[in-house]
Amino acid sequence: MAFMLPSAEMQIAGGSAAPETLEHYRARGGYGGFQRARAMEPDAVVADVEAAGLLGRGGAGFPTGAKWRLVRATEGTARYLVVNGAEGEPGSMKDRVLMARAPHAVLEGLLIAAHALAATQVLFYVNDEFQDALSALREAVATLGAVPGAAEWASRLVLVPETHVYIAGEETALISVLMHQAAQPWHKPPYPSDRGYQGCPTAVNNVETLAAVAVLMQHDPRWFQAERPALFSVSGDVAAPGVYERPLGYRLDQLLADAGGPPPGHAFTAVLPGGYSMPPVFPAQFGVALEPGALRALGSGLGASIIAVASNRTLGAVAHDILAFFARESCGKCPVCVKGSQHLAEALGPAASAALSPDQLAGVLALAAKYRKKGICSFLDSAAHVAEAITPHLGVAR
Repeated sequence: MAFMLPSAEMQIAGGSAAPETLEHYRARGGYGGFQRARAMEPDAVVADVEAAGLLGRGGAGFPTGAKWRLVRATEGTARYLVVNGAEGEPGSMKDRVLMARAPHAVLEGLLIAAHALAATQVLFYVNDEFQDALSALREAVATLGAVPGAAEWASRLVLVPETHVYIAGEETALISVLMHQAAQPWHKPPYPSDRGYQGCPTAVNNVETLAAVAVLMQHDPRWFQAERPALFSVSGDVAAPGVYERPLGYRLDQLLADAGGPPPGHAFTAVLPGGYSMPPVFPAQFGVALEPGALRALGSGLGASIIAVASNRTLGAVAHDILAFFARESCGKCPVCVKGSQHLAEALGPAASAALSPDQLAGVLALAAKYRKKGICSFLDSAAHVAEAITPHLGVAR
């Protein structure tokens, strides 16, 4: 399987492989999807994306076609496409690999989305630490004049390198940054599809989502539903961390084996299938299919990264690391989030080095319940949800 990436081999972020050239990308069908989309009415392109059932690949899993349909429903105003190349989720590397290794796959999806939305402008936000990705994207954009119909959209594309903070991965905070405001989310509604960048309808799409759009349009919705192409960032306690191209529905235990298994002499004790933002699953559940519905049934979800935890470190230490991360990364807009994330991190502090007492365990659960569904965005809720899910598995001091 090699649809979004240049080959089916494991792709390791930060490696030395050169970006895929326009010639190589075209040889594997690249820009065929854009040419097909150009020959279609924009609403027909949106209908294909809806029929394929493509969900956003940034973590939230919102239907891509439905998002585009909402933006297209507006009349008499500018429309914007914002590409989210932030990738600030711990453990995630798939978007950076796509931008650095397969920039034309991302750009083709961008061109299709811009056509479908009749976008006035495309703003491509890239974490400025990703210099390899920025270089590859700039080189690829410079060659778009050789792609029929691409020059018009390339002239409307602005690459926006920014010093990244975690909360800017949230779509409204990202739009705020693009408008030179603080990286903070806003109350919804209004949603970006109604009033986003400069107060105009805006679609915010993740990098992998757009690469998947390119693959979809190179084929058709039925093919896409059958093949289910997806990328998985695998990190943590595995022998071969990296980005793996596998179909949605691939089993978690198979993916862990593909990534080399646990360190010698150790066994996996948990996996975070949605990075720090989703609760873990445990060994008895490792046969789960890596797709949103199956993971949701286990009380977790599929996000931007898959982080393996093995017996060479304790789950208590991992839990404290996660909650300390949330405490550091709170944007400061909501006092309840600043206070709540700090309280949760402090409550789990003792778990980093020892088992918690029954009273300490109960205290963490009480705090998690107190701070669930608080704050403007899902940040604090994610922290509370993860704490609530991990705590029962930490063990009790005797």
